[in-house]
Amino acid sequence: MKILKGFKYRLRPNRKQREFFAQFSGCARYVYNRGLERRQEVYEKEKKTLRYFDQNKELTAWRYEIDWLKSCHSQVLQQSLKDLNSAFDHFFRRLKKGGEPGFPRFKRKGDGDSFRFPQGFKLDESRVYLPKIGWVRFRKSREIEGEIKQVTITREGDCWSVSFSVEIERAIPEVIPTLERSVGIDLGCSVFAKLAIGESNLSGEIGHPKYLKSLLAKIKRYNHILSKKVYKSRNYFKFRKKLAKLHRHIRDARADFLHKVSTKLTQNHDQFFVENLHVKEMLEAGHTALRRAIADSGWRKFLDFLKYKAVELGKHFKELSPYFPSTQLCSCCGRRKKLSLNERVYTCDHCGLSLDRDLNAAINLKAAGASVVNACGATWCSAEAGISRL
Repeated sequence: MKILKGFKYRLRPNRKQREFFAQFSGCARYVYNRGLERRQEVYEKEKKTLRYFDQNKELTAWRYEIDWLKSCHSQVLQQSLKDLNSAFDHFFRRLKKGGEPGFPRFKRKGDGDSFRFPQGFKLDESRVYLPKIGWVRFRKSREIEGEIKQVTITREGDCWSVSFSVEIERAIPEVIPTLERSVGIDLGCSVFAKLAIGESNLSGEIGHPKYLKSLLAKIKRYNHILSKKVYKSRNYFKFRKKLAKLHRHIRDARADFLHKVSTKLTQNHDQFFVENLHVKEMLEAGHTALRRAIADSGWRKFLDFLKYKAVELGKHFKELSPYFPSTQLCSCCGRRKKLSLNERVYTCDHCGLSLDRDLNAAINLKAAGASVVNACGATWCSAEAGISRL
């Protein structure tokens, strides 16, 4: 089975290479914005949409017209137009489905600066060769597997990173799931997750590090200081970098925690039952403190990590509908009872069960997922069959 995977490392460029990075990302941003502008102009005048191949021809004329575009590698600029074409493809797809279209927006300096090489790069231990830039060192924290398909350079604050997109040919083992090695996972805000483990529903708990909450006072103080700076002054940009570095530290710490938790779960269990949470809708509803706690948890990223790691190991990941009332059902008798967010213990009025509400939900998720699998009589034979929504 072919697996697409990414390996990301922190670059260690010198001052000249940093200048090249800024220049290349600026050229890529300019081509993207100009291509978007051209599409809007053509649509307003002729009511038709330009495609990638049309704009690729225009790119040749732009390079003759603007001298500083010649200093950038041609394929970097072509990849920028490909990104624009993909953005419009996604826009039309969402429009056709009746969802929120999200028209492509213009890029601005310092906001997600990046550029990509589809070929021409080389790798030598902890160095990568980039066309027109040269050999750049990076911190090689792990070995790169598979065949490298493309290399992407991104800026995060005042740091630059390199991402290798690779294709790995790997034989996926066949894992026959059993109830004893199954786990129901209910995600929460007070604790990160409650686990119902095995056939006897042993209780497990994953603590919540709350990285954002622990540094919230510092972020507020930094934002207050930044608001007092003269807008777009040298001190303003200097302090904005300081604030961005703090946010990057929180994001990296959260991602590290989610990777460690998902890796440990996939090592110890063969089948996972979770709720398919609509995190975006949850962030739009509720009060500020609740929305902040949900954002600090990183639930969607955790589920994505758990899914791809389970697939790679031939294990099974099952998402239940977000409308399944896992919190309201009694895990003993099946009676339904509504709870407010403040009620942390589920007490059944019918059978007298008294249980932590998150553990009760985890048991219900595992029982519902396992019952559907058993009812279908599914015989899992591949990793592709291991992803399902119930």
